[in-house]
Amino acid sequence: MQPQTVRRVSIAVSEVPMAHRDGTPVVLVVTADPNLRQVSERALVREGYRVLTAAHAGHAVLACLRAGRVDLLAADLSMDDVSGPALAQRLRRQCPELAAVYFARSGTPECEGVIVHPFTREDLLRALNAASAAGPRANLTSAS
Repeated sequence: MQPQTVRRVSIAVSEVPMAHRDGTPVVLVVTADPNLRQVSERALVREGYRVLTAAHAGHAVLACLRAGRVDLLAADLSMDDVSGPALAQRLRRQCPELAAVYFARSGTPECEGVIVHPFTREDLLRALNAASAAGPRANLTSAS
């Protein structure tokens, strides 16, 4: 057996937040499904949102730090590295007003703040609007 080499990689995080257009809501879409990320981004951009995407929680935290402000989170309810609600709690350290919506697998009981697959563009927009209106405390707050 050959010895393994461990490399540490540094990822620079901009200290200067990326410019935001005044009043444009910023949505962070976090899902391992590349198709869902792409379709969600396209639909939300058409509706006037500024969209950031991430494949997992680590990239989501970096995107949030780099952006300086994220208004809405649309994330998988259950991910390999962390639950959606736990990710939302983590991101609220940087963005305390963050509201969240979670994508759930087919068969998951529907509830406020959770969109069950399959869903439509209108379902996503409706859920994001409701989450935004309700604010961060109305969303799921404990890890699933």
